[in-house]
Amino acid sequence: MVERGRFVIIRLILAVIIFYLVYRLAQEVFSPKGRVQREYPGTPAPSHGEDLVRDPCCGVYIPVSQAERLELQGEMHYFCSRECMEKYRTRG
Repeated sequence: MVERGRFVIIRLILAVIIFYLVYRLAQEVFSPKGRVQREYPGTPAPSHGEDLVRDPCCGVYIPVSQAERLELQGEMHYFCSRECMEKYRTRG
């Protein structure tokens, strides 16, 4: 009876290991290679080490080179989109 219990545990451990290996293989096969970065038409790719700024409307961080800019009362504000900039302008 003890032998049968060990056999069941060994089979369970092997099944978990095989499941994990199949899972990792599927991740490698179906995941995109390298880092995925959304590209926006007409915007330059951010350079390495470029500062990020926080959109005060929605809280998203964007590279300075891709941000929409609005100067209010002598202070520069950066936005992820024109929509956020207009929401902030009408709220503010």
